[in-house]
Amino acid sequence: MPHASFSTFRPHAGSRWTVRRRPGSLPPFWRNITGPTGLADYMQRRDWRLVLSACRIPHILNTFRGREYIYVPPLLEQVALSELTDFDGERRRAASPPSPPPPVYPYGGLTAFFLLPLILWHGLRMGWWPVPDFLPPPQTWFNAGVLDNVLVRVYGQFYRLATALTLHADLRHLWGNIAFGALFLALLARLTGVGRAVWLTLIGGILGNGLTVLFRPRAVTSLGFSTALFAAVGVLAGMMAGRQTQRRKAILPIAAGAALLAMLGTEGENTDYAAHVAGLLCGLALGLGESWRMRRGWPALPQIPAGLLALAVPTLAWWWAFNTQ
Repeated sequence: MPHASFSTFRPHAGSRWTVRRRPGSLPPFWRNITGPTGLADYMQRRDWRLVLSACRIPHILNTFRGREYIYVPPLLEQVALSELTDFDGERRRAASPPSPPPPVYPYGGLTAFFLLPLILWHGLRMGWWPVPDFLPPPQTWFNAGVLDNVLVRVYGQFYRLATALTLHADLRHLWGNIAFGALFLALLARLTGVGRAVWLTLIGGILGNGLTVLFRPRAVTSLGFSTALFAAVGVLAGMMAGRQTQRRKAILPIAAGAALLAMLGTEGENTDYAAHVAGLLCGLALGLGESWRMRRGWPALPQIPAGLLALAVPTLAWWWAFNTQ
């Protein structure tokens, strides 16, 4: 039998014995992190060693009575166990059966009809057709409904948070928002239904305007439906992120929403960047909340009442505005 297979004891000057450990034996005090049963199979051995190597944790694979064990230094035992526990937990989540996909609602294209009042209102203000007698002169509508953070904060004219969404600077501004809205509202309606899609978009726009008023330090006026449209993008991103079980996958829809903001929300000399960012953030919060509600199985606002509310809120806001003048 080879000499290296046994520990050898030799006398040494100044001490009684010198113990020479055989090659491949365990260093003293190293800890077993695989438990009394050892590694389960080849896959576990491969994955655990890869994790430990990636974390630069020294380890030794030892075989005893046909079972394999992994040993690590005592000072790194807790670190190794923590890394392996996190790895096994993430692998179990990835291997768990995916949750059933959410229902896809039909008739998403009907959301385009909710954009028609924007065209009608702009046409009345621009003199494309006669104004009804019960409405004030169109020349006063801009000053009555534009978002002015001083008038909102100082005089409490909160109706401007909604009325500003229905005003547009010119025809190019209007048609850009109509084209943008027809696309993303239809996509959102497939996840939430037509009525709730329009309602969430409007509420996100109002909240976005409120957020800009809250954090702007100086007097600024703004108008346009784009804040609500970026809120729709945020709702989409939030709902898609809320459906994911892994953080890395949840980041992707949010990053896509930020990319859309960078591409479409920063062009033009008079673009209100702060309003677009605020709309996206508020929509993201609404989308995450909607996704959480769906996971809990809580009832949602029915489609028809949601759509009627989306039409009623701007109408009441303009009634408040005209009666304040």
